[in-house]
Amino acid sequence: MTTNSYLEYFLTLLGWVVNNGLWNAISATGLFALPLLIKLLALWLQARSQGADEGNKAALSLVWTEHLMYTSLLVIMFTCVPLLNIDLDTIKYDTTRSKQCGMSVPQPTDTGYQPIINSLGGKTAAVPVWWYFIHVISKGITSATVATLPCQPDLRQIRFEVQHTRIKDPALAQELRDFVEECYAPSRARLKFRAGELDDDTSDDTAWLGSSYFLNTAGYYDTDHALSPHSAWPYSTSRDAGLADTGAGGYPTCKQWWTDDTVGLKARLLQLPAPDIWTAFKKIGQSQAVYEEAVLRSLVSERNMQVSQNGRVYPGYGGNVDGTVANAATRLASSAGNILGSIAAFPAFDSVRQALPMVQALLQMALVICIPLITLCSAWDVKVVMTLTFVQFALFFLTFWWELARWLDSWLLDVLYNSDTHSSWNLAGIQNTQDDVIINLVMGSMFLVLPTFWLGAMTWAGVRVGVAVNGALAGGVKVAQDSGGKAVGMIRE
Repeated sequence: MTTNSYLEYFLTLLGWVVNNGLWNAISATGLFALPLLIKLLALWLQARSQGADEGNKAALSLVWTEHLMYTSLLVIMFTCVPLLNIDLDTIKYDTTRSKQCGMSVPQPTDTGYQPIINSLGGKTAAVPVWWYFIHVISKGITSATVATLPCQPDLRQIRFEVQHTRIKDPALAQELRDFVEECYAPSRARLKFRAGELDDDTSDDTAWLGSSYFLNTAGYYDTDHALSPHSAWPYSTSRDAGLADTGAGGYPTCKQWWTDDTVGLKARLLQLPAPDIWTAFKKIGQSQAVYEEAVLRSLVSERNMQVSQNGRVYPGYGGNVDGTVANAATRLASSAGNILGSIAAFPAFDSVRQALPMVQALLQMALVICIPLITLCSAWDVKVVMTLTFVQFALFFLTFWWELARWLDSWLLDVLYNSDTHSSWNLAGIQNTQDDVIINLVMGSMFLVLPTFWLGAMTWAGVRVGVAVNGALAGGVKVAQDSGGKAVGMIRE
């Protein structure tokens, strides 16, 4: 038996512990026999009501009784009696997909759940044969289906992490401001004076501090230099001729200031993002220079500098890191209702994405706990067991629909933005004025729409699970969704 998260791992154990307790109570009190007695009485009355043309009523009643007893005993034996103990040999973390994607998952002994692996509160858990089989088959089908999706990192999550990487060191932030004033601004002004009208490629490249044009073209960063001494560079008589040697350091050229492998601004900025962000970038398929530039553009953007140092609230989830017209419209909040709607929706969607697997694990636990009571109330009916089987499979298979929605949410953006219409590779809209608002809203809603479609489609097989399960999912994530967009809603008001 496998689980997809630590929460599901714990709740699976808890569900079967409670399930075992309920079954022990039902069997110890003899309550399991009550439905059989009621059905036997009903069969006897039905046999007595048969006409004379039905033949020997006693023989007919005996056949019906045999059928009832055989099916009931099979249901009890295979779906209610706990026979297979859960331990480290049978319940493990689902690491197959994680290994394919290059992300390590701790073993059970490396987590805080080791003390509860074999028991909860001194009670061990066991699983009936049928439900053990269904769990394994359902998880296997789900994992195999998820594995058919190309293994790619979550672009939206990467973008979210990059946009939330802050320059917390005031000294580094001040040094960046000095670089803008002493290097970038003079070079930018000189370029406009010399070149006049710029083509699109040059305009895009020179729109940020680490412009390759300024770094590689003579007369810009190679000749401009810092106006105040920096201790990281020793004073050089050839480079710093005419500048005062105060003993506090030298005056690096702007190119040195930016590109030095150890103390340059670029090297220090690239140390700010978390290591797992760089690991995810390597799986995207772009060169290191391309994704490093995308991250650096985000880090040194005017908006990020303001958020990092002034404590401003990050307004949303779209591609709004470059301080352009759409950002101004967003801040004014008076002429772009659709943009405002997306700003409120994206944090809510992110909360829903985080909450859905939690609600799924809780519903699986609730289903496991309900199994003995539902089968008891059905008088050990095989049809009810099959319905519960399809419900459990439907719950497990929700994982695939969420993985599909996440994959589409990430890579549909890449398909749209990674095109010849952009002068450089565009990491899911990091450098764009805004994402396609409609596509973002639609893809965000797929985390609820696709499961709803799946549960509704189960009715085509004659299993009506959609209303109950879908209602439970929607209710479970509603609080997270509302709270996710509440902060932005307060800002809008």
